[in-house]
Amino acid sequence: MDAKATGLNTMSYRFPGDFTLANLDYVNRDGEVFALNMMYTEINVHQCLYEPFMKIEIAINDSAGFINEQPQSVVGGEVIYLAFKTSDSEMEVIRLAFLVNSILSRRRTDIGREQYIIEGYSAEHFMSIDKKISRAYGYPSGLKISEIVQSIHDEFINTEVIRNIYRFLSQNERKVNKENYSVVRNDLTTGLHQCTLPNVNPIQAIRYLQKSAVGSDTASLYYYYENFKGFHFKSLEQLVIEEPVFDEYEYYPSAFNTDSYESGRNAFFIKEMERVKDVDMTANMTAGLYASTMIEIDPLRKDFNRIEFNYENESFETLNKLKVPGGAKKDAMIHMKTSRRGHDTDSFFSSESPKSSRDVLKDQKRASYFRQITNNVIRLTLYGNSDINVGDTIQCVFHNATSYEAGKEEDKYTSGKYLITDARHKISKTDYLTIIECVKDTGTKERQMHSTRSNTTTTPTTSTPSVAKKKTNASRGAMQVR
Repeated sequence: MDAKATGLNTMSYRFPGDFTLANLDYVNRDGEVFALNMMYTEINVHQCLYEPFMKIEIAINDSAGFINEQPQSVVGGEVIYLAFKTSDSEMEVIRLAFLVNSILSRRRTDIGREQYIIEGYSAEHFMSIDKKISRAYGYPSGLKISEIVQSIHDEFINTEVIRNIYRFLSQNERKVNKENYSVVRNDLTTGLHQCTLPNVNPIQAIRYLQKSAVGSDTASLYYYYENFKGFHFKSLEQLVIEEPVFDEYEYYPSAFNTDSYESGRNAFFIKEMERVKDVDMTANMTAGLYASTMIEIDPLRKDFNRIEFNYENESFETLNKLKVPGGAKKDAMIHMKTSRRGHDTDSFFSSESPKSSRDVLKDQKRASYFRQITNNVIRLTLYGNSDINVGDTIQCVFHNATSYEAGKEEDKYTSGKYLITDARHKISKTDYLTIIECVKDTGTKERQMHSTRSNTTTTPTTSTPSVAKKKTNASRGAMQVR
């Protein structure tokens, strides 16, 4: 990247938390640009695996009467343009555009001075709020759910209005990375589906489709979300098996002193660690981690199946090899769902030309898999890293917090591979931190992988008739300085 063309200082990484803030601009409805670099006290950019759009919050210390100076005040919909990066010449600039949603916590702190928070969401958020879909998809020949999601994204989220906003910013030297990310990065689903969406919001439609999405993996638990690399429709199991984007994050308890830790010059030391969720046996039992029963009702055939799920016999793709200890009876959680499973291969229904419908048997596996992966949740405060996104995995080493013994320095239950489900990039006047929530299937015994992928027992009863590559030290540039 040409530093002269971008106006960025691409100096080498100097110390943990070093960052470059190239732009923090407010563009009003008349197209006038106001730099907020001198007014902000803190910037927070939020990503979440369970939410479709990113959010920004900018804390402002205003002694210039900025809001009142605007021709139309601040009424929402104005553009916030942000360009920043970790100050490492090997790393790319993150260029984002948000639309203002609201002004929060506005208060006067002194004569001629007030503080407030400008809240904004990705521009695509506002394109989808007031839209409704009343349409049938997949008729007559059927479509993959991943194709339906892409179609909804193209028509109702990544609209021409959005593309015009990005073109306008680009023409005014404020390029947005998402100009290059129009296609949803998805894990292709299997099977052909037909569905009718009756007057529903686009995000509601995608969340409905998530429940029916089936891929080649066992649980087929899909999420639609946004990060710095664009929009994604990804399977949780496929995220889990990806190589860590960073494999050397390390945490020492405060009582454990080393010269390198005290110097604070290592960008991959974890500053703080907080346990958000640890073992919860009651929740695991009642939410269907260990066992559950599915009563599958076929109203057209007038029969039903009773399917029992057993966690001990299941082979999921997991972050770590340890299984979550515990157990429950088969009726700890009971699913009751209607189903047309098998109608597409039944000659009796051939005149209807049915397509594959929702595989309700996946519901038991989805419930178990989600509890497995989220059994342990921790919040980590890291030195700012603009290459970190939700959906990434990282490798962490936690040194024992209560004792130190040669050969047993590592906390084997907490150390391991983590999936990032929430990320907050926090920029202040002096430093840059990345606060992440990440999950891991912490257990105590190594899982015995079974040769079969199936674990269900079906009793019919008739009533009447593959992303990010693991980063090498060479690709990290100066960020790996010890």
